[in-house]
Amino acid sequence: MMIYLGEVAVKFRFERIYQRAGVRAFSVATVLGVCSIGSAAADVVSSIKPVGMLAQAMATGVTDARVLLPDGASPHHYALKPSDMRHLTEADLVFWVGPELERFLVKPLARIEGRAVNLMGEEMIEPGHHDEEHDHDEDDHHDEHDHHGDAHDHDGQDVHPWLDPGKAVAMAQRMHAALVDQYPQQREQLDANLEQLKTEIAQAEVEIEALLQPVHQRGFFVFHDAYSGFVEHFGLNQLGYFTIDPSRKPGARHLAEIRDELESQRAACVMTEPQFSSDIVQTLTEGLAVKQAEVDPLGAGTEMSAHAYAEYLRDLGRRFADCLTP
Repeated sequence: MMIYLGEVAVKFRFERIYQRAGVRAFSVATVLGVCSIGSAAADVVSSIKPVGMLAQAMATGVTDARVLLPDGASPHHYALKPSDMRHLTEADLVFWVGPELERFLVKPLARIEGRAVNLMGEEMIEPGHHDEEHDHDEDDHHDEHDHHGDAHDHDGQDVHPWLDPGKAVAMAQRMHAALVDQYPQQREQLDANLEQLKTEIAQAEVEIEALLQPVHQRGFFVFHDAYSGFVEHFGLNQLGYFTIDPSRKPGARHLAEIRDELESQRAACVMTEPQFSSDIVQTLTEGLAVKQAEVDPLGAGTEMSAHAYAEYLRDLGRRFADCLTP
């Protein structure tokens, strides 16, 4: 809990330590003669909502889980608030995709006492460790003209792995291992949670495959290069994307190439995202008989629950199918 004395904030973890020792937490506040301010801490914090969906499924019946970024925020350019840092500091486990996506988390996670689990990399950031390799703001170098790329960063890693159901299962397995380490007495519940999640994902895959099979050859463009995992998993025909990095405007030559493909009627659909302005899309599609749909790789609006990830996949599948259907 966070304790305030005047304008000076002093961090105490006594409340949760005493809770786990079976001692009533209020006795700490009574001894110190102060009170806590702010919302209750969650033992597990996830960086973004899709990661939080998986974490919620894995932590059900074991511990509380929280998502750091609110709906509508983008991990590409998010700035932590003091309350965000408090949630990170109070967590036992923090799940994040990795520095290639949430670069803003690299330094804060090096300073927390809990365990930060990089769901993409081989290593996990441990308390007090600072990863110098990513301690800079060097821009990624991408070729905007190669609009047939596949949602990877400059090291060839998929920075949106949750959009591939197979990779999502791998992420959940990594979460499972970390949670078992943290809560070994809850192993049976955690094992059951993992099996339930795998079953739900498999069922959702079958439904989505049946939904998309009739339209899998129809071409489309997406706003930014995030969906290759979903596209490749379900055998869809993505022709390209408007930008590889949502924080950068696509070049005129790149946009002209897209307009040519739209005019040739190779694309049945163009997909926008709620986090970013669709003005460019509207300009490029003006006067053309091409459908549009809004898709969100971050799952804004999805109700959080133990079953949220499978429902998120189904919603994504429906949006693709609706836009691609003549």
